[in-house]
Amino acid sequence: MAKKALLRDLEDRSDNGEDRALEETLFKQINETDIGPMGLGGRTTCLSVKVESHPCHIASLPVAVNLQCHSYREGTVMFQ
Repeated sequence: MAKKALLRDLEDRSDNGEDRALEETLFKQINETDIGPMGLGGRTTCLSVKVESHPCHIASLPVAVNLQCHSYREGTVMFQ
């Protein structure tokens, strides 16, 4: 489910009301930290928060989290 959330459109919001509220709350609080891209400061720390939920047995609470900096995932190195 974490991969499903990762592949959702950037502007997409959850259909589930509780998940949508959590997405909005986390997004606001993360950007209020003023950490910024790569920790260098700035008003935009994250671009989006995606939450997916699914019923599970009360005795277990599986959680998966995918987070990674865009700068870490993409890059180019040129040697001359």
